[in-house]
Amino acid sequence: MADEGEESKTQRKKRSTELQKMGEDLLSLNKKQLEQIEVPEPLLAALREYQRLPNRHEAKRRQLQFIGKLMRGSDHESIRLALEKLRTPDRQEIRRGQDIEQWGERLLNGDESDVQAFVETWPSAERQTLRQLLRRYSQLATTASEAEEEKSSEPAKIQRRRLLDYIKTCID
Repeated sequence: MADEGEESKTQRKKRSTELQKMGEDLLSLNKKQLEQIEVPEPLLAALREYQRLPNRHEAKRRQLQFIGKLMRGSDHESIRLALEKLRTPDRQEIRRGQDIEQWGERLLNGDESDVQAFVETWPSAERQTLRQLLRRYSQLATTASEAEEEKSSEPAKIQRRRLLDYIKTCID
């Protein structure tokens, strides 16, 4: 029987598998994201090597096990926290996305007073550009509803997307 302070073989294997999984998560990151995480150089080299390997003779599986081994020797807790931070969307970005959607709906369903309110709230917005985008959308949406065909609503969807993209440039 193992002492109370000693880790059992099952616990060691479970921890090893978790670290290997964390190594897989690191492989899913792009170069810029990897730079944001403090990864030891040997681990970084092993990650690069994995990307280079062909998937023959289980080379990638063995390399992944090696990455897991290197993870055990690194500060895996700080790597885990950094991974969580990268994967959790920023609250400000979520709020900005909601604002963009709300303004888009308000402008599409509203009138001139909504355009005025948007321009007052976001001074970088150009009234003329906004009106042109809304007019194009309105014309295409009317045509699409009259024809009631799926293909004819595609241009309206494109114009709606253009409007939302413009709103996105105005909202900081």
